[in-house]
Amino acid sequence: MSQTLTSDKKIFILSIVAAATTVIAGVLHIQMVPRTLSENLGEGVLFLVGGLLQVFWAVPVIKRWGRPWQIIGIVGTAVFFILWYADKLHLIPQGEMSGGQRPPGEFPRGNFPRGESGGFRVPQLEYFQIAFIGLYLTLSIMISRKRSKLV
Repeated sequence: MSQTLTSDKKIFILSIVAAATTVIAGVLHIQMVPRTLSENLGEGVLFLVGGLLQVFWAVPVIKRWGRPWQIIGIVGTAVFFILWYADKLHLIPQGEMSGGQRPPGEFPRGNFPRGESGGFRVPQLEYFQIAFIGLYLTLSIMISRKRSKLV
């Protein structure tokens, strides 16, 4: 019986920490919306929708809505991170939202994060997303193991 209580306590604490990481990332993305909307409408909308979804995602994490929600949360956060990474590497075509296009071969070099040595640097915001993926993956494994023991 005490093992079940310890396991439940670990799962509860991990749920709170995972929910906190996604809420923090979501709030930080929402804070970026006003600046990015004026520079790039598509990026601003991405940050708004993604940020709102990340804040909402605390609910399925804490309430343990089940495996489909866990998969959607992990994959959705990974896709959001990959979109950001692809944009910073200029793998996503850039164009004006009004229909205009950039001249061929012209790439925006604006806010590509660089470290002190000139290498690629991951912003602190992205650490929250990476942490959420790891925590939520660990949490889903713990929950599935606990369920398999109960059956």
